[in-house]
Amino acid sequence: MKSFTRLTTGNPMDLVFGSCPAPVAVTPEITVGGGEVLPEVNYMLPHGFEVAETSLDETTALYRSMAQGVLQRAEDLGVPKLVIEIELVFELTLHPEWGERVIQVTREVIEDYQAKGVHAALRTTVADIRDRVRPPRNRTSMETELVLETFDRCAPYSDILAIESTGGKEVSDGAILSCDIGGVIFALGVLGSQDMAFLWPRIVDIAHAHGKVAGGDAACGFANTAMQLARKRMISSTFAAVVRAIGAARSLCAMEAGAVGPDKDCAYEGPILKAITGIPIAMEGKSAACAHSSHIGNVAMACADLWSNESVPYAQLFGGHTPETCLEELWYDCKLLNTARQHGEGDVMAGLLTESDVTTSAEALVLSPLAAIQIGQAIVHATHVYDDYASRAYNAAREAVTLLREATESGRMRLHPMEAPWLDIIEGGLDEFDGLDGKVLDHYMKQYEKEFIPAEYGLE
Repeated sequence: MKSFTRLTTGNPMDLVFGSCPAPVAVTPEITVGGGEVLPEVNYMLPHGFEVAETSLDETTALYRSMAQGVLQRAEDLGVPKLVIEIELVFELTLHPEWGERVIQVTREVIEDYQAKGVHAALRTTVADIRDRVRPPRNRTSMETELVLETFDRCAPYSDILAIESTGGKEVSDGAILSCDIGGVIFALGVLGSQDMAFLWPRIVDIAHAHGKVAGGDAACGFANTAMQLARKRMISSTFAAVVRAIGAARSLCAMEAGAVGPDKDCAYEGPILKAITGIPIAMEGKSAACAHSSHIGNVAMACADLWSNESVPYAQLFGGHTPETCLEELWYDCKLLNTARQHGEGDVMAGLLTESDVTTSAEALVLSPLAAIQIGQAIVHATHVYDDYASRAYNAAREAVTLLREATESGRMRLHPMEAPWLDIIEGGLDEFDGLDGKVLDHYMKQYEKEFIPAEYGLE
């Protein structure tokens, strides 16, 4: 496992959309992070559609139709390059041969349109089905074998491999709901990181065996869970912002195992990972409102190399079916960003996108380029000094609180009055965590002993 003990870049200009220190050629025609922002369109089956053996032919026909619609719209609009992401639903991973069929038919459509001058890369995101039984057996279960088999079956037809792994979620769900910041650090910084250190070397090996790109992971099941709970006023949005920073410390494990990006979009930790590792990143924001609402619609664009709609179910709109209409929205966003770069105004555009969100949202502020660098620096400093997962998750949280406090005290960011006490509450929780010193594992393993199986995280 590689260890990042210093930032790849501490310059916010190196994080500006469309370029990164370590661009990745995902196909001979498509390089991500090489000077332009590309659209990444993500779609899924219609609401209520049941994937089963009896509907498999209809399933594959729908995926073929969705790919054709997207690539025909790309040809009509003159989109020369794009990425298609297929997030395999639960059943398509539970039955790896079904997932393989879906990815294969998508590849066939991509090859048809390549002859027409439309170049598309295909990202396959395998569903993490290991969490379907709790407490999950993340290392020794049949579900683990099925996840890896699905990767192996789909890799020949894919260009990028990814997953939104869920190790530690059985603990984080309760910790987030109770706003237990120490429990979140344990869930993501210890359990989630340990799980990724187990899972990602295997994914990287599969990618290399097939000559494909190991993209990255996303703390979606953690950070976006917190974001949506905050949106529903079930927890503090300030707390959710700190969870997002912790998520970056966890997701770094994929790069340490050999993933090279582009990372996954849906947990937004990409800017921090870009500062640490230099990889290209996928992001989502205002053009992902079809999937979920958020307060980070513009700031997410500031550092994006791929710009995604997150996911949309197949449905008919006045402008066409949802996958192709989403592509069109993404494409116009990308054209604007790329034009700004061409005119030497990329840094100005990134600054405006950032400033439009950070004054009113704690979650936006931790994703701003300067904050990403500072949180990234806190993570790599912990790696350099302590070389343990818990310390860098703790450092990420502590730095996020410091940044949020500075922003509120200076008047740069306005928090809702109900949010005001939460910086003190979170800071108090971090003090308690810090006071555990070398007894962190013992404390949280006892507190959450009924929720997880230590051996499945290498913690016997």
